[in-house]
Amino acid sequence: MSSIQVKNIYWMITYALNVIDDKGVQNISTESFENIYDLCASLMSLALSKQVKRGLDKSYIVKINDLPCVKGKILIKENLLSNNYKSKIFCEYEEYNENSYLNKIVKTACVYLLKSNKIIDKKRAIKLKRYLLYLSNVDTINIKLINWNRINFNKNNVSYKVLVNISYLIINGLLASNQNGNIDFKEFIDPRQISRLYEKFILGYYKYHHPSLLKGACKIDWIVDGNNELLPNMKTDIMLYNKVTDKTLIIDAKYYSSIFQYNKKYDSKSFHSNNLYQMYAYVKNKDIHKTGKVSGLLLYGHAKGDPEVESSFNLDGNEISIANIDLNKDFDVIRKKLESLIIDL
Repeated sequence: MSSIQVKNIYWMITYALNVIDDKGVQNISTESFENIYDLCASLMSLALSKQVKRGLDKSYIVKINDLPCVKGKILIKENLLSNNYKSKIFCEYEEYNENSYLNKIVKTACVYLLKSNKIIDKKRAIKLKRYLLYLSNVDTINIKLINWNRINFNKNNVSYKVLVNISYLIINGLLASNQNGNIDFKEFIDPRQISRLYEKFILGYYKYHHPSLLKGACKIDWIVDGNNELLPNMKTDIMLYNKVTDKTLIIDAKYYSSIFQYNKKYDSKSFHSNNLYQMYAYVKNKDIHKTGKVSGLLLYGHAKGDPEVESSFNLDGNEISIANIDLNKDFDVIRKKLESLIIDL
């Protein structure tokens, strides 16, 4: 089963969440972790401590209670049905407090992590419990009922992005440790989530180290005559552009168990055809003037210990490359590989 070093998971998370410059995160980078649970405990404690200093999220919570005096809206039906003759009134009202949806998710993740009993370093568990006290007045939530799509960030709660992403990592069991202290990717309900972390890591890496080259995820228009309304959108994961050389590199990051597709009938293997067709379409439609200065890179992430692959093909005047990255290698090796892939840009 494929596995990734815990330390590399740390780097993937920090690049994906764009917190690589955070001093607290940099301190964590010097620590050693026995498993993913210890890493998540440290990241959660750090993020929670920072949020406590900024101020916890608050929202208006609807409450219904029988009160000695009127507060909010009087509930006529409830008062008529009540056998309460103690001069109390059923009212519906709002309270502005810390029992918000975001805080419920964060607390649930912390409790979930602590109850797993898989945090090996007890000091990390104690530290997390200490910060959890700040959420004493916050309820937990059924993890099956969390609607991640409901979460909207604004200028008041944007600082919760890191906390929510770590909570997502913990709650959904995206990562699980094996006996070697590495990480096994589970069979996940939505396999795209596994790839998403890898994609965000690659994007975050180039965004941090080569901001002048990054164009982000870009839409590519089809080169067609006539109406193209029914054609699907072409949107790349990453697009790098060098103003000096006028060269463009389109990168499609994929997390696959293998860089190859296998044909058992003929005992043969080849690169994944659909991905290659897709990249070909990206490159040819981006290179409108057929300059040959637009190239493509299919960048596969894996952790199986497969042999390193780096192949390039000139397809009708444009270069398309296929490479893989072993995410179980030392991160310095991964870093050098990511740099070497854009050296000709």
